[in-house]
Amino acid sequence: MSDTNTLALSESARDSAIQASHKPSNAFTHSSSPQIIYNGPIITHNVGYVGNASFGDNYGQIEQRAPVVQKGSTDPEGGLKYLIANMAPGAIHDSNERCDAPKCMEETRVAVQEDIMSWISAGDQDSQLKRIMWVTGPAGTGKTAILGTIADACKEKGSLAASFFFSASAGSANRRTKKYFVPTLAFQLMGHCRLKGSREQLLSSIAQDQAILFSKNLKEQFITMVLNPLRSAREVGGDTVILPQVIVIDGLDECEAEQYHDPADLSNSRAHVPIRRKEDDQREILSLLLSAASDPSFPFRILIASRPELSIRDFFATDGDPYTRELFLDSKYDPDADILLFYDAKFSTICRRLGLPNNWPGKEVKLTLVRNASGQFIYAATVMRYIEGSPHLTKPEPEVAGRPPTPHRRLEHILSLTPSTRTANSSHNPLEALDALYHLLLENCPDPDLSMKWLRAVTREYTDPLNGLSPVWLLRLVLEASPGEEHYALGSLSSLLPTQIPEERLQLPYTFYHKSFLDFMVDPTRCGEKYLTEAQFRDWVTRRFFQTLDRHLIAPVLLDLESYSKITAWPGFSTRAVFRIAEPDILSCDLQKWATALAEEQTSRQESKWLILGMLYGLHYQCPWYRCHSTCKRCTGIIITILRTKGWKVPSTFQNLRKVLRGFVRYTDLEPPPP
Repeated sequence: MSDTNTLALSESARDSAIQASHKPSNAFTHSSSPQIIYNGPIITHNVGYVGNASFGDNYGQIEQRAPVVQKGSTDPEGGLKYLIANMAPGAIHDSNERCDAPKCMEETRVAVQEDIMSWISAGDQDSQLKRIMWVTGPAGTGKTAILGTIADACKEKGSLAASFFFSASAGSANRRTKKYFVPTLAFQLMGHCRLKGSREQLLSSIAQDQAILFSKNLKEQFITMVLNPLRSAREVGGDTVILPQVIVIDGLDECEAEQYHDPADLSNSRAHVPIRRKEDDQREILSLLLSAASDPSFPFRILIASRPELSIRDFFATDGDPYTRELFLDSKYDPDADILLFYDAKFSTICRRLGLPNNWPGKEVKLTLVRNASGQFIYAATVMRYIEGSPHLTKPEPEVAGRPPTPHRRLEHILSLTPSTRTANSSHNPLEALDALYHLLLENCPDPDLSMKWLRAVTREYTDPLNGLSPVWLLRLVLEASPGEEHYALGSLSSLLPTQIPEERLQLPYTFYHKSFLDFMVDPTRCGEKYLTEAQFRDWVTRRFFQTLDRHLIAPVLLDLESYSKITAWPGFSTRAVFRIAEPDILSCDLQKWATALAEEQTSRQESKWLILGMLYGLHYQCPWYRCHSTCKRCTGIIITILRTKGWKVPSTFQNLRKVLRGFVRYTDLEPPPP
């Protein structure tokens, strides 16, 4: 570890912040209750604790927990704990979460890397050089791999100040929004021993203002946590100190909007609440970085990568233009030559692993695959994951449901994708070859329709900005109608997402190799006839909820009702006909036991209330306003009887009718008894 990347912590702060063991614990800790030992899948509660987060080689591991700090305190240790609780460890370039992130293979992307490194190393020697570089290009052109490789190289040289890798397809929700951006940069900057004085300034400021600091806008956070500590470091070290040179920020276009209301609140319709757009938050980040680049006390260059989305492109063409150098990943950097090198290396590995001839599959086949990629590295990477199959196999897989069993047969399948077999509406689609590949992978599933439903359930958590990320074990619990169904639906899609999930990672959300597949899933023009409408998807999830309800009431669910409530957000069945089909499942589940468990829940009263309110809303959704259908009447009666028995305040029929006539949802005045 270089001295520039050493974090100087007091012994007591380090003991509480850094965990020596990489082994996950089976003890689930709730912040407001005694420790509960649970021997099932490990889960993480959302109220302020994340265990065994790893920063990679730079900073080790931390235990992330919201501390109790006295208001007005200047205790640096308390400030450190609060900073750790409000950062995104997985967004740092060498974090454990990014251990499988793409990097440039040796001897590839050489020209573009040289251009970037030359710009970084020039520093302030040339006053004409602009202090921001924007690396951009279409989806799948290797931006993340390039910036990950640059960050590694800068770390080795001691020139990396900090990094933040946004991701809409990663497991950590805190990599999807701006909320953790500034604290994560600040944490890394204070770890550089050449920035003497910055650590004390930062932690004291946090300790004094921790109650509201992290709820301030980005500009105020940046001044307090970055600029002021840098100014203190300048005062201590003087202007002659040699500082790290660059801050690396990747995937800005994948930053989703931070919402400031509760999406589960059925009493306030989403239609009446202004939804913040992701473009607003992205522009706020860019404005912040532009302000920093023009501040004399900010000594770093800023390397940013994103797709050329309209709002980002507009910013760099206007406000950011005087300070920004654009590097566009086009044919100038000869991506075809790099993709060919990638194919050579991957096919060579397959030949060694399976004993195939060294010249397989031949130069012409590789050149055909290069042409099909059209400069998109994500196409090449997905093709090779599909051809390779499981990386753990040492012999060809058995044929399953018509899926090609050998790499050679899978390669033939890829090569058979002529323009006539590709998607309709693709004549002007620059992602035509990639979309055709996605269609092929889906068609090779044993039950493509079931696979699409599972994929929609998993990808919806990433594509709906109002939704949370649910752990794998919880989605399995709610959606699996029979054991092993999830693997049956997703197991053959290992080229799109990890499908062999070890037990210690069941408490994390699903992840995807690239955001382009998430884009494909939500675009009906690209997805074609496989596209699931929101109504079709919701009907399936709601019916699965009733089919599996009797096994929901296990300890991890009751300890994480917040995640459970996000999966079961209720719009109800889309039509009366669909409701009739689901009636046997509704009537056969044990609603009495379910309602009793939630009515008796003491530690998560509001989550229990919204779950019960959602159930009542969903049951009544297809009833006319003036009367209930028999199934709704029976099930609602069971739930209301339980609630009244447990001391809940339940509105009368007349009160509900008044609510409905005024345009509100029934039972919104439902309240649990006081603790």
